Amino acid sequence: METGIDKEKLLYYRALIIKHLRDPIKMRLAVVSVALLVGIGAVYVPFSNRLAKQHAKLEKQIAKANSIHDVENLRKQINLYANRIPEVSATNGWVQYILGGIRENHVKLRDMSSRQPRRVGPYKALVMEMELDGTYANLKNFIEWLEQSDRLLRIDSIRFKKRQDCLLMKIVVLGLVRGNATKNR
Repeated sequence: METGIDKEKLLYYRALIIKHLRDPIKMRLAVVSVALLVGIGAVYVPFSNRLAKQHAKLEKQIAKANSIHDVENLRKQINLYANRIPEVSATNGWVQYILGGIRENHVKLRDMSSRQPRRVGPYKALVMEMELDGTYANLKNFIEWLEQSDRLLRIDSIRFKKRQDCLLMKIVVLGLVRGNATKNR
């Protein structure tokens, strides 16, 4: 049975290896080389693969911990503003709140209309468009009242027009309310 291996070459290589390994320095070098290759193959490569897997798991856990930390911070921020968004806040309640500010600041309401509410995460922003007239001081006080309001709102746009006896102001105010608040319209 023939294996395809040249026996002469095999004997030649065997004799060459025996010749070189009889030298103690070359023998030590060969033993150290074989030990190094076995160490790399049997120890370093498997541990390196395990280390890479553990590093990937660690990265996932760090990302998860960062996400948890972010959620906790967001919850703390929500608690800072939660008292500015009333528990029961229907559109009627929002309109009454704005009308109270108008009366308090001695401004005359000429027109008020609401637009389609905007979705803002779990909340809705009610949009009120108003046309008011009054003196400069009264309109200024009303704007300050809106800005310092105990409710979370934003002035989206504001325009002034001068009349002979008063100042006309068109203002669009967005007020943040709970997501289900517009059902009571």
